[in-house]
Amino acid sequence: MIFGSNMVSSNSFVRRPAFLVAMVIAAGLVHHASAQNAVPRISTVTVDPYRTLEDQLLNRLRATSREQRAYLQFVVKQVKQNRLDMRLVIAIQRYALRRRPDFPFPFFEQALRTEAAKRNVILPRVQTFASSKIASPR
Repeated sequence: MIFGSNMVSSNSFVRRPAFLVAMVIAAGLVHHASAQNAVPRISTVTVDPYRTLEDQLLNRLRATSREQRAYLQFVVKQVKQNRLDMRLVIAIQRYALRRRPDFPFPFFEQALRTEAAKRNVILPRVQTFASSKIASPR
């Protein structure tokens, strides 16, 4: 024999009682641990739906300029005041993303202004939110 008498057969692990005891304990622990994962976690954090809407619009519509961000804040204010329906704003955002995924903001603005006018809500153009702030001297 090359390996001598120290060769371990594959069945020797099954014959050892300590191995069997360890397997039974491990099986019991795995079953116990899986039962612990079933407990639902309850969140105590309250989420402001208007803040979430504003973040969603800013990020998904890729509002990069101050005017665009101010316009979206104005739209969220209109939703808060119940002049615009949140579902309408989200639907138009999705429309704009389907229309032009790489640059959706102009499509959002135009479609929202059109739909808001149908509901007797007048929305200004983004250009009216242009900052007229004069730079302070150094």
